[in-house]
Amino acid sequence: MEFKSFCEQVVSVMSERHPECDVKTCKVDKNNGVTYNCLNIICPGSKISEVIYLEPMYEAFKDGASFMEIIDRVEDARKKSGDKHFEVGYYRDFDKVRDRVRMKLVNYKKNKEYIEGFPHRRFKDLAVLYYSKVSDKAFEGIIMIKNDHVSLWNISEEDLYEAACLNAMKSGDYELVPMMSVLDDIFGYIMSGRREDQDDGSEGEAKEDDQIPFLKILTNKDKTYGASVMLNPGLLCALARKYDRNFYILPSSVHELILVLDENESFDENIAAELYNMVRYVNMTEVETEDVLSDNVYYYDRSLDEVLDYYEIALKTGLA
Repeated sequence: MEFKSFCEQVVSVMSERHPECDVKTCKVDKNNGVTYNCLNIICPGSKISEVIYLEPMYEAFKDGASFMEIIDRVEDARKKSGDKHFEVGYYRDFDKVRDRVRMKLVNYKKNKEYIEGFPHRRFKDLAVLYYSKVSDKAFEGIIMIKNDHVSLWNISEEDLYEAACLNAMKSGDYELVPMMSVLDDIFGYIMSGRREDQDDGSEGEAKEDDQIPFLKILTNKDKTYGASVMLNPGLLCALARKYDRNFYILPSSVHELILVLDENESFDENIAAELYNMVRYVNMTEVETEDVLSDNVYYYDRSLDEVLDYYEIALKTGLA
């Protein structure tokens, strides 16, 4: 059965089971041009619609689950969704939302049209969007803040940015996690390339100056859209003081960053170019399309208290 027919049959069966509800398919746009097909169920008296992603259901069907087993899974997903209704009245008042505002970083170029529906600002080759954390009884999730919300609340994008920064500072919302245990997995491609160029007969052992002395994952406590911690006021400065070093910032995904300590204390275009190639490779082979943030490499210079951008520097020096 083709995916289109599968979706049509799911709608047909669910409509028969729930004639009082409006059952239809819809498309949900996500990051980097990714679109999901969903089952949308709107029932009388419900404050929110139930949205169930159909691609995983279809994959299960192709893997051998019967169609009626799929319908049972849809019903289970619907029940869980129904158990997670939250009070939406508070969302009409920004004063009740203010303390829940958070930031999300996405690639600007890949999402240029998509982000027009959201209050946003530029940061390097990225765009800053905003969302609200929702927590009400059994429901935990996020709601993206759209232009309609800004109009309803009669606020500006600057108000959202200030609220998000203040919330990040108050909560200390970041987490720095050692990553040495997976060093070979992430950097194997760089090291293997260097080893091929070695002429000293070292049989694959990296030279001492090839070793990366500091590697940590930087994210937020939720580990969701954690790359935005790069914008947390004072955080990068505090980390640079703590380790007494500048560092390269690799955009591992929209959810996390990788920090690489710089022993040389100055931006090195050759190192940045190599890291750039590594990030591109990992993004192409390991990271889900929806989760890719950027191929770029950033550098925090503590003397300037500034994040430098490899793209910008490469263009100025003719490396790009």
